[in-house]
Amino acid sequence: MSLRIGQVVADYEVLAELGQGGMGAVYRVRNVLSDREEAMKLVLPDSNAEAADRFLREIKIQASLHHPNIANLRTAMSLEQGVLMIMELIDGQSLEAMLANGPLPLTAAIRITDDILDALAYAHERGIVHRDIKPANILVASTGVPKLTDFGIARASGNEGITKTGTIIGSLYYMSPEQVMSKDTDERSDIYSFGATAYEMLTGRRVAEGTSQYAIMNAHLSTIPASPSEINPSVPQEISLVILKSLAKSPDHRYQNAAAFQAALRDAASGGEHTREIQLGVDPADLARIEGPLREILGPIAKSLIAKEAQRRTTFTDLCKRLADQIPNNTDRVRFLKSVGTASGGTASGSRTPAPPSPDPAAIEAARKALTVYLGPIATMFVNKAAKRTNSILDFHAALANEIPDEADRRKFLASL
Repeated sequence: MSLRIGQVVADYEVLAELGQGGMGAVYRVRNVLSDREEAMKLVLPDSNAEAADRFLREIKIQASLHHPNIANLRTAMSLEQGVLMIMELIDGQSLEAMLANGPLPLTAAIRITDDILDALAYAHERGIVHRDIKPANILVASTGVPKLTDFGIARASGNEGITKTGTIIGSLYYMSPEQVMSKDTDERSDIYSFGATAYEMLTGRRVAEGTSQYAIMNAHLSTIPASPSEINPSVPQEISLVILKSLAKSPDHRYQNAAAFQAALRDAASGGEHTREIQLGVDPADLARIEGPLREILGPIAKSLIAKEAQRRTTFTDLCKRLADQIPNNTDRVRFLKSVGTASGGTASGSRTPAPPSPDPAAIEAARKALTVYLGPIATMFVNKAAKRTNSILDFHAALANEIPDEADRRKFLASL
């Protein structure tokens, strides 16, 4: 049985069907008293007992959660037509639908990831493990705000009886290894499932692929996914490292909670100074910029020289100076330093004309705050990079404005500086 368009159920007029599953359906409805549109989730009376239990569990869990990135429960009731709950209506589309077109822009992916991690941290602090994190269960409003939905198989602390022993819970492409093996799960299982979702946002590919259910489950257990930055060069290596840690096969090797995952992501998005010093020495994009000019002079050995020198804790300018010292010919040294923008003449070890000054710290901080309004925490990464690569405040602001997708927002950003 399904509801008809135009039918009124408990003061709610059915406007459209949004989706249907084995145990019920979701409808767009209008409250005939308040005129507000909502989403109605209905479990049919003839659904099996397990489905009904899950739905009642979902209602109670959803009612306990109040977070801007979790779909909000308005009310619930039991009627002739079945058990139903009224949720806020999220005008937008599912993350699953968005990913049908390929990976998301980096700024959008990071902002959604940060927001959903905030929601997960909130739920986990209250002892609630979602257990079915996947793109279909994340709705992105037309404003860009993501909402975590569908706590139908979530588990609250002290409630272990929702599934039978040995039953696999969750969606196959996003299951944690412990879910695949029907082991006990905790919040670290959500970390893996959301890591798999974030991986797909950045790369357009799933973490686990296969031609059969067995192959997909085996991939979760034994296949190490490629680094997101290898698949999508626009993804910084620091962010790739964060995502890969969330996908560790052993729960002990992942982030132990969503707050730690979020903190690591924000550090990476802000330039990942700590991570970069340990892993690479300098920004990977800067390393790529150096390699071409040095290869023209030294040949294939250039790459190994850069890799060796970049391991030291250093600045971009110092790295270029040390590499220039490896070039025997003074003319070639000057040419190399000019090409990477760190000098306009002189020798590698002698006096050089300094590069034009970057924007001052106050201007950088003001731009960071302004850009964060439009891009979220990843704004800091773009500000740090633009500060290194631009020679005037106008160029600096223009480079940052180019990172904002919407033209109207770009104008607002520039006007605010």
